[in-house]
Amino acid sequence: MQVVMIGPFMVKFSLLLLAASAAGGYIAPFLLARRLEPAIRKPVMDDLVTALLIGILVWKFSFIIFDIKSVRSPLSLLYYTGGTQGIALAAVIVILIPAYQCLRHRRPWAVYANTALAWLAAGYGIWSLLRVFFDNGGAEGIASAVVAAAVVTYQFRLRERLFSGYHVVISVLWLAIGMFAASLLGGASEDAFWLGFDGLQLSLIFVMLLSFVTKVMMDLKRKADRT
Repeated sequence: MQVVMIGPFMVKFSLLLLAASAAGGYIAPFLLARRLEPAIRKPVMDDLVTALLIGILVWKFSFIIFDIKSVRSPLSLLYYTGGTQGIALAAVIVILIPAYQCLRHRRPWAVYANTALAWLAAGYGIWSLLRVFFDNGGAEGIASAVVAAAVVTYQFRLRERLFSGYHVVISVLWLAIGMFAASLLGGASEDAFWLGFDGLQLSLIFVMLLSFVTKVMMDLKRKADRT
């Protein structure tokens, strides 16, 4: 595990890559949402940034909840993270914050979802490229970057559909399919959970199935509305 010394602190190199990816990925939703009215664009972007920062803090310090026995001194708080359980908890928090703002201020949820998805895809693509150059990402990293670029391009080509929930579902479906396919290029996982798939791959399969079923239901509803 590579670490970088920043003053008296040791920081995992992978965390620096993630931070750079999140910062660079922010450009995508910023440009995507610039055609929106300021009354919508600013609160949406502010809420997404707030959700991300809170999510990072939750992930960082959630080990206090899941593994409090590991805390031997206050200084150790700087070196531990929440691990997989912390990521899951942070993901829930990151979703709940924009959802709450949507309900509270009656803002269009699809705008939140589309801009957040553009940020996710762009950040994922940058992270994949950085892994190729600094962390032996190989073919999987290159394929992941191509998938992310394709999804971001799709979002920009259809930016007038920022208010479309159907657009969200299609984008999620293709991103999940691409990420799953790219993950297979990495070979057999050492953390195989079921049928040779690891936790991330199983999550992507679930997202694919859920988004596909949602797409079919929305297609049927649109067809019924036209008749």
